[in-house]
Amino acid sequence: MRCLRRSGAGRRLWLLLLLALCLIPGGCRAPETEGTAVLLDGKAYAGDAAGQADGGLRVYITLDGAALIDLPFSEEHSVTVRQADGSENTVRMTGTSVFMESANCENQDCVRMGEVTEENLELRVMGGFIICLPHRISVEVRDSGA
Repeated sequence: MRCLRRSGAGRRLWLLLLLALCLIPGGCRAPETEGTAVLLDGKAYAGDAAGQADGGLRVYITLDGAALIDLPFSEEHSVTVRQADGSENTVRMTGTSVFMESANCENQDCVRMGEVTEENLELRVMGGFIICLPHRISVEVRDSGA
């Protein structure tokens, strides 16, 4: 068990299990992305969430497990996710780090998770993940080959 926790794949498995357990009270439901607006640098994003794999680190943002956007880690962007229920999260990408800049959830845990950098990716407790459980938003930094 200890060796599973140290590996990147093992950490992802534990995080996905934790996320699934937290969502159980809502029951099994399809991803609720209808009525969700994704803004990339202040403009409506209608691109393909799959993006282009360039062999480096990528930033994946999902809602209820459904892919919203996939961008190269090395680019500078501001990504805002606005849901139909009024939930809103803004993810800031600086080219060297990614962090949850703001969220209108009550607990602000996602904002306090801090930044993900290439240097701290394997050292952070949550690895490359930043998760907003109240809004069901997940941000993951990982190698495009993973």
